[in-house]
Amino acid sequence: MIYDRLYIFLIMLHFSAGCDLVQNKQILDVTGYSGESVVLPCSCTEPQAKPDQLKWKYHHLGDYEEMYPSERIERYKNRVTLLNQNTPGNLSLLLSSLTKEDNGIYLCTVSSNKYIIISLLVKGCDLVQNKQILDVTGYSGESVVLPCSCTEPQAKPDQLKWKYYHQGDYEEIYPSERIERYKNRVTLLNQNTPGNLSLLLSSLTKEDDGDYLCFVAPEYLYIRLSVKERSHVHTISTSQPSYSTQQEHTTTQPCLLRQNWAF
Repeated sequence: MIYDRLYIFLIMLHFSAGCDLVQNKQILDVTGYSGESVVLPCSCTEPQAKPDQLKWKYHHLGDYEEMYPSERIERYKNRVTLLNQNTPGNLSLLLSSLTKEDNGIYLCTVSSNKYIIISLLVKGCDLVQNKQILDVTGYSGESVVLPCSCTEPQAKPDQLKWKYYHQGDYEEIYPSERIERYKNRVTLLNQNTPGNLSLLLSSLTKEDDGDYLCFVAPEYLYIRLSVKERSHVHTISTSQPSYSTQQEHTTTQPCLLRQNWAF
């Protein structure tokens, strides 16, 4: 009985010493992707130890500004969650809805001499074949894929717009459908890969011929779609969308692209 009490006392004495940080005073590199969430790691050496004081800070404008528990930087409000619900010694922070602006240095501190520095790199959406022109061929009555993607498959752009050159201007067809005939005919193919921005256009007609724009500010990609009629040959038809060999244009641009359009 005496030994049991002594054991309990030693445990209580051990925890009362407070939180000693794993990797105290070290710098950790963490990578995240735009539009996703990332965990900024920080923890006590004892999982059940609770620090007297915990602060998460971000190096902003030449100084460290508190982002947890108080949120002095407006853009971090409602975007940070402490992951210590079941383990008091887990001081890691979940940062959601990442943007490139979240790049930088973060500080997890429990006292003046106990801290961890996190260097966060957020990889955003840089378009494959940015500012180039691709030729795509489709066939009346079928579907076609208009290709567009980020160099990082897990990166999600802050804003994506697909537009069609219509009546002297680029009009949005995704996510809003301002041209009536595109309603219920466009599908984004990014269900499993956020960086896949390709658009499936179904029930093609000759009216769909023309120039399309995949726009992720400040980057963009031009697609020139040619819709043709199938030759009357006895073949077994399938319901698969048609994919064409894409040819890059790096020299000649259509007349409409020489003008400064407001995207």
